[in-house]
Amino acid sequence: MVPQSNSRLRVQDRVSELPDAVLCHILSFLGPDYAKCAVRTSILSKRWKSMWACAPNVNLNSRDFSSSADFKAFADRLLLLRDSSTIQKLYLHFSLCSAEDFSRVDAWIRTAIRCNVVELDLCVYSDGGEVFELPKSLFACKTLMSLKLMSNFVINMPTSVCFPSLKFFYVTVPTDKDSMDFSHCPALEHLAIDGSHGEDGVYLNISVSELKTLKITSKDIYSVNINAPKLEKLDLKESVLSDYNLENTKSLVEANIYLYHEEEEGDEEDAAFYATNLLEGISGVKYLFLSSRICENCSVPAFDNLSKLTLALHSGCYGWGILTMLLERASNLECLVLEHDHHHYPAYCGESESVIELEDPIELPPEVVTWSPPESVPKCVSSHLKSVSLKGFQGKHFSGHVDEMEVLKYLLENGQVLKEMTIYTEFLEQELYGELSRFEWGSETCQVEIISKGS
Repeated sequence: MVPQSNSRLRVQDRVSELPDAVLCHILSFLGPDYAKCAVRTSILSKRWKSMWACAPNVNLNSRDFSSSADFKAFADRLLLLRDSSTIQKLYLHFSLCSAEDFSRVDAWIRTAIRCNVVELDLCVYSDGGEVFELPKSLFACKTLMSLKLMSNFVINMPTSVCFPSLKFFYVTVPTDKDSMDFSHCPALEHLAIDGSHGEDGVYLNISVSELKTLKITSKDIYSVNINAPKLEKLDLKESVLSDYNLENTKSLVEANIYLYHEEEEGDEEDAAFYATNLLEGISGVKYLFLSSRICENCSVPAFDNLSKLTLALHSGCYGWGILTMLLERASNLECLVLEHDHHHYPAYCGESESVIELEDPIELPPEVVTWSPPESVPKCVSSHLKSVSLKGFQGKHFSGHVDEMEVLKYLLENGQVLKEMTIYTEFLEQELYGELSRFEWGSETCQVEIISKGS
């Protein structure tokens, strides 16, 4: 065999032949290992010495470093070495940030602005109660399209928030403002607001023409004005329902309304007024997740477009009255899901959200019945309802057994087009199948399935 020539055996370095822009792009995919791996490439050659500092995606997390000092030194070096090449995304998470570090964080943000940052993910936590002032140039940055702010201390923002190009804004910070106006964000499509807003609450004005999704998670907002003609999805998660004024919501398709505290005594009149306003504003939705903690003294409007209703039943009271009213007012309902909120089913809460610990079910005599069926069979039950699910069936172990069975009986007997009924339970009783079979079913094609945790 003729030996191959040395030239053919020579290994070709194709990576080094790639343009700088391509190499920087490759470094951007290092993600959480950016700090460790990117710097190691600097020993490869002169060309690689500062290449790591020019990657379009920069991931800086103080938890990846042995000390806060090492993190600050690395971040300083990275951003000082950087030229004016565009930063596509800056992920900057700084735990245990002291007030002395605020000027440094300010400089990092200014560098990102100078580099025409497109996405900024800023998460800063401190032990003190300081106030951090965002650079004014941030609000004039025309390249910024996505901004995520997370902090446990006040980040000072102007009352009138103005971003010329911002499409996604997620803010989880305390505020010392009594009002916040987002109407000067003409390109904003997705807005998420979370955090504490002080004892007196805050007024939110969200008049945004391009807004498509809105998510508010809070316990101390007292009034919200929403004027968003393109809004498609609304998520509200509150301890006590705030005063919502919704305008131009004809595009709304999905609404998730979750309340996790009882209304305080003496607030029934306000609660009924707020609930009525909110339900009227979202009455055109197709999909609705609703907490049964919403005031049962409210007036429920017609939900003519509603196709799927998920009702979260809370312990000891359940809110069967809301179910009755919704069945009467949702003439085209096809899918009904009932679930006990103490089971923390993920119909509303996302993976990033903290689980709210609710009280344990209250034990009451099984003969206590709070379900009151409609005076006449609603149109949706007799002509449209095809699917029913009950998640967290209590059986005879807790309050609500008779209510649950009465509701299931009512739907089985009157659901003439019902195709399926699914019951999820941790307390599967042998007689449950037999008890359901004794009912007179309105649909000959309905299939009932009981799914037990222990089965």
